[in-house]
Amino acid sequence: MKNIKRPFPIHPASLTILSIGLVSGIIHLACILSESFAKVINGTLGAAVRFLLAKVFSIFPFSFMEFLLFSAPISVTITVCLAVKCARRGNVYLVRALSAVLSIGAGVYSLFALSFAPAYRTSPFSERAGLEVRDVSAEELYETTLIIINELNSLEDISYNKEGASHMPFTLKELSKKLCTSYSSLSEDYTFITHFDSEAKPLIISPLMTYTHISGIYSFFTGEANVNTNYPDYVTVFTCAHEMAHQRGVAREDEANFTAFLVCKDSPDSYIRYSAYLNMYDYLASALYSADFDLYSDAYSKLSAGAKSELRAYSAFFDKYRDNAAADISDTMNNAYLESQGTEGVRSYGLVVDLAVSYYLH
Repeated sequence: MKNIKRPFPIHPASLTILSIGLVSGIIHLACILSESFAKVINGTLGAAVRFLLAKVFSIFPFSFMEFLLFSAPISVTITVCLAVKCARRGNVYLVRALSAVLSIGAGVYSLFALSFAPAYRTSPFSERAGLEVRDVSAEELYETTLIIINELNSLEDISYNKEGASHMPFTLKELSKKLCTSYSSLSEDYTFITHFDSEAKPLIISPLMTYTHISGIYSFFTGEANVNTNYPDYVTVFTCAHEMAHQRGVAREDEANFTAFLVCKDSPDSYIRYSAYLNMYDYLASALYSADFDLYSDAYSKLSAGAKSELRAYSAFFDKYRDNAAADISDTMNNAYLESQGTEGVRSYGLVVDLAVSYYLH
């Protein structure tokens, strides 16, 4: 009787990916345990993986992350059907099918563990940038807000439509080029921010996505900076810079916000500077409103008529999306993810005010 050669239970490709996943897990754990190790990985291996992913997926003129999202039901169905078909051939093929499915998860995890996860575990931006961050008083918030308002009011060539909203005088592709130029300059002063040219990608589902209150997403498994273009233009500019900060190894949300502010405020383009100052004003004013309403009211009274009309237009725009179940679910999931990475959850977005006050006053 002829011996039938049975295949090894785990396909070599699956075994390779699972092994990489194991190594990635060890590196990830080491980053959690050692800030210094995380810093090295984020600036070397992490930077290389982020760069390669961004360049590879830049060949697609659309968001490949969004394509994967749309095609997920079909992909999952095909995967399950193939796994069932293999399982029917015997236990060896069942193991092979299960290991193939596990290897997909291991591959995605590896991309996260090697490219983006180390950035959460590095030393704080303030420490690397030489900023002294401490508890902020209402008076310091007020003083910093006035600085931002003065800068904002000095911009005279911003045009508004009849609803009071400003208009971005260039395309998203042109915006990406302008921000890349600014990132090139910023990386000279902050060497821990890696630099390369990339292009932010608009999301087709932007109108629906607005119900989740998400203005942008950095896709760690494709290296893409994805932007919700349904938001008002001044928000889109800042969001684009924010997602590009993630793309360059700045993971914490407050730090990505501050990096976006630095990049935008130093741009030679007045509309990009406008976006920087108005978004920062919004964060500062929100904190000041909670700390001292009288100081908030005084600061708001000094804001230009154009900026006030922009904020009113934004409030009117957002009314449609303000309260809904999708936003609650999205907020809960995002908070859980951010807390799992050692941050203060969604609250971390607003902590940019501490960096701003330190930057201007300390």
